[in-house]
Amino acid sequence: MSAEENYYSALDRLERDEPQILPEGTLINNDTVALEGGRKRGSIKRQRFPELCTAIDDAAKRQQSKVLAVQTSNVQDDRKGGAADKLLKEQYKSLNRDYRIALQQNISLVHEVFTLRKKLAELEQGSNVLDFPLS
Repeated sequence: MSAEENYYSALDRLERDEPQILPEGTLINNDTVALEGGRKRGSIKRQRFPELCTAIDDAAKRQQSKVLAVQTSNVQDDRKGGAADKLLKEQYKSLNRDYRIALQQNISLVHEVFTLRKKLAELEQGSNVLDFPLS
């Protein structure tokens, strides 16, 4: 397979958003097509591959228009999701309150364990314990 054929197949994969080398969602330009085609950055020159560069530019414009369309639809979805946002905020507040209560209980239990260990250490020293004679 020639270099130009590699570039065209790489461009096709990038347009379908199914690249083999680069991550999905990669922006289309000369360098990314070259990298996806298994070559180095800068290996695609307008002087060497004018038709390929035109095809890359067209694909980049199509990709940009798709991105703008997705961003516009996301903004509209965000406006519709106001009620869902309120519900999520209420759930967050409730979970945060429960977390703080659990944290306070944990701190209280740690303090209790500390005081009990301190008392146990005092008793183990034998300051209050007397030995009784057996005979």
